[in-house]
Amino acid sequence: MNNPVRLVFALLGAVALALGTGALQFPSSALQAATPVPYRSAFETPPPLSATATPSPSGRVVRYSGQLLDFQKGFVFFTTGDGFRISPDAKIDDAAGGPTTLKPQTRVYARAAFDTGNGAIVELALSTKPLPNEASYQEIQRFAVTLSTEAPNPELAPREGFSGRDVLVTFTVQVPPRTPFTDTVYLATDISGWSATAIRMDRIDALHYKITQTFKSGTKFLYRYTRGSWQSAERGQNGLEVPPRQFLVRNSDTQNVDNVVYHWGDEQSNAPDLGNSVPTPYQPIPFKTPPHR
Repeated sequence: MNNPVRLVFALLGAVALALGTGALQFPSSALQAATPVPYRSAFETPPPLSATATPSPSGRVVRYSGQLLDFQKGFVFFTTGDGFRISPDAKIDDAAGGPTTLKPQTRVYARAAFDTGNGAIVELALSTKPLPNEASYQEIQRFAVTLSTEAPNPELAPREGFSGRDVLVTFTVQVPPRTPFTDTVYLATDISGWSATAIRMDRIDALHYKITQTFKSGTKFLYRYTRGSWQSAERGQNGLEVPPRQFLVRNSDTQNVDNVVYHWGDEQSNAPDLGNSVPTPYQPIPFKTPPHR
């Protein structure tokens, strides 16, 4: 019965002797594969996370507060005029982090949480009142984006007969008398990606807005007037949609453009007609009234 035991011990001794003398060797690759690899946790250096917003692992969160100008097609516009990209799964809530019935739209105040890793907004807290700021505008201005991919526009190249010099072009538009006095008018162009809030105009009186921009002579583009959205874009005299206006910058130092908007897309037919003015101490009743009154 002891013979099998002696045989096992004899075999073990032979193996040990072979290892000691080098007669039995293993490939070096096998030894290298057996070398232990230091363990590294996926969360060894976790990024700082906000309690109410989850940014991508590439950055930290900074918050900027301001008043909204527009919210559409994955972009948020503040009254600064710049647009910022918002993450598809961004959280929209109230200032305390809870649910809200407010919608991100013109005149609503918002605190945007930016992921500094990719520049996208990951949280938008809405309010009817101004919210305290945690970051300066300079800190988030670098995240501003355009609505369309930048590409050379052949219409901007100097044409035959045009010098390509800078020309100051002034657009003046007369708006319908029913235009709300507190509304803003914008100039939307095809070279700005047809953003409804591309160029903000300045009010010069009750019915007129004006803006001056610099363009190269020979520049050709299309444009429309809006009140901040395409629902409120201009309409023709019959109240129907009209083709975009066309414009060509001439060789000159300055150029003036005068237009008239007859109707807006969201115009209410029962709104009061303010005539050509607003009440003043010298003309307290400027409104149109029926005959014989």
